[in-house]
Amino acid sequence: MKAYSPSEHLVKQLAGLPDSPGCYIFKDELGDILYIGKALSLRSRVRSYWADISWRERPKLAVMIPKVATIETILTNSEKEALLLEANLIRQKLPRYNVSLKDDRRYPWLAITYDVAFPRLVMIRDPVRFKKDNPRAKVFGPYVEAGQMWETMRILRRVFPMRQRKTPLFKDRPCMNFHIGLCLAPCQKKVEPEPYDRMVKQVEMFLAGRQTEVIDQLKADMEKASDNLEFEQAGKIRDRLVALRSVIEKQQVFFQSNKVSHDIVAEAHTEKMMSVCLMKVREGKLIASETFAIPLLEKTSWDEAYQAFVDQYYTACEDVAIPQTILLQHELSDMDVLREFVSGKAELAVKLLVPQRGGKNDLVDMAIKNAEHALGQEVNRVTQLDAKVERTLTALKEGLGIDRLPNRIECFDISNISGTDNVASMVSFEAAKPKKTEYRMFKIQSVEGEPNDFASMKEAVGRRYARLIREQKPFPDLIIIDGGKGQLGAAMEALTALELGGLKIGDHEFSIVGLAKKQEEVYFPNRSMPVYIPRRSEALHLLQAVRDEAHRFAVTFHRKLRAKRVIASQLDVLKGLGAKRRKKLIDHFGSFEQIKSATLEEIEACEGIPKKLALELFTFMQDLKNKPKAKPILTGMEPVDDSGADTDASDAASANRSGEALAMVAEDAGQYDDGEIKEVSILDQEDEEEFYAEDVEPDEERLPGPEDE
Repeated sequence: MKAYSPSEHLVKQLAGLPDSPGCYIFKDELGDILYIGKALSLRSRVRSYWADISWRERPKLAVMIPKVATIETILTNSEKEALLLEANLIRQKLPRYNVSLKDDRRYPWLAITYDVAFPRLVMIRDPVRFKKDNPRAKVFGPYVEAGQMWETMRILRRVFPMRQRKTPLFKDRPCMNFHIGLCLAPCQKKVEPEPYDRMVKQVEMFLAGRQTEVIDQLKADMEKASDNLEFEQAGKIRDRLVALRSVIEKQQVFFQSNKVSHDIVAEAHTEKMMSVCLMKVREGKLIASETFAIPLLEKTSWDEAYQAFVDQYYTACEDVAIPQTILLQHELSDMDVLREFVSGKAELAVKLLVPQRGGKNDLVDMAIKNAEHALGQEVNRVTQLDAKVERTLTALKEGLGIDRLPNRIECFDISNISGTDNVASMVSFEAAKPKKTEYRMFKIQSVEGEPNDFASMKEAVGRRYARLIREQKPFPDLIIIDGGKGQLGAAMEALTALELGGLKIGDHEFSIVGLAKKQEEVYFPNRSMPVYIPRRSEALHLLQAVRDEAHRFAVTFHRKLRAKRVIASQLDVLKGLGAKRRKKLIDHFGSFEQIKSATLEEIEACEGIPKKLALELFTFMQDLKNKPKAKPILTGMEPVDDSGADTDASDAASANRSGEALAMVAEDAGQYDDGEIKEVSILDQEDEEEFYAEDVEPDEERLPGPEDE
């Protein structure tokens, strides 16, 4: 700490900080975000990070502050706005030294899609992204126990038959869900919008914990239907009431008054892990008890993690999910700001209390017990997982006969079709788990137009480790090359050119192997005979997982490049349709198939496309759609009918059978159309985004995300 002194540039930035509320962002020399915070006074808050007393109270600062190269600030009108901005930035940027609820992505949430005419109830995994695409949607959760979420969804679908399919299965009739009472078939206009919207509101109230209101509304609906002699409808509503009451009866009653609405937030922690228990009491009943495991990384203190959880949870949750009272185990430094924020969001006076005695303190104690129990389970799980990782890596070390435990592994693969759209991938594993921020993609520049995997591998390996040397970044413990002796030899040529032929840089020694698919042989440099690892060994399973991930990543990027090239080449023939207008068309429609099926009005609606060009494009697309398919090519191997029937009839039958067979083959090979290969994605978009790195190097191409399309 004594040896550290801020740079001259940093001192000037600290001196020029404004005395106003806002958010501050610490960045390192490479521009990566280290930490995001909020303050009522940016000047006093940010300067406090460089005070000796702060370093003594918060050990994390001694690690983080020496890495800070620049400070950025965003001014806000109030500390309440700064609280919301900080939470949003942390969820988007995931800074290294902030406590962020990263595990939320693996928890399921329920969402009501109010952005469509007849909303649906759907399960989602990424509420931030879902809300970005569906701003009017209401999100509820997270549900730590997936079984509990699916049980809730099963009951709600039975009681409230909302639309389930995103698009209708049939054009002229409802699907089976309508006939078994799980949907009202709004797609076939069998229900009016008003009663459907009323039912959706009841689902929203139930998920928000306002169950008594839902019961009262259903009772009124049942009595109204009975008075109107609609006994069949009244019977259906009665069955819904019975199902709902069976759920409510299972909930534990804490208060006689059904007006009590509390959230209880408590924690238990060790030096490296914190477990937070969130209990929800609505209308006097406990409707949910959920626990969240938060690793205390980079010397993060438990009190900082507790405050970060409360701030981020209540800035992200829906207004209907905020209760009248929030009971906390500890005081927060921004208690007044958070109280003002949640009160404005829920449009009611929300209380934030830290009870010391009485019934409310008993609730906090119960939440603490749940947090302690969950913490014990999480510590045991992590211990068992660490033991399995250590066992697997040790088995891999012994199976390969290398000297160093392969804690960090990097693997390379090549993907192309006859040399076109030639790309390479590199994936990184640490402690036997993917480290997706380190994934890299390479557009091969030295080889194009001919399939030369050896030269492609040499270029990719050379570019990767030349950059690591130049920027003095750590090398992996094990490099895996997807391929046999040839690919491994090409990789060794690249390393030798970088003076790494001895597989050593400084004091760090590493190993390199080639993994061939046929018999899973493992090849080493300068050895003619491969090594075979037992088929059922965890070590071989790890090698296969790394190799398959590199292959999947390379193929995905290759297919995206190929699809863009196909679209561009199809549209090149039209005059007046240059690269910029092609990009606007692709951004607007998403794919070549969508452009082909678009109407003239839809093409004219695309920004930057003149009407005359739109008409030409529409005509061109119609010609493509109406282009006759190629006739089947007979192979001469068709069966011949020797029954003595008419020759023409026999030939016709044979050709017909051949045509049917070829049609079946064409259907199976559905990726081919008019001589071009269609885009076939092997990832759904949600998983795909997790592989994008924020810090992709300039000469290393990342897999383009939705924002790049």
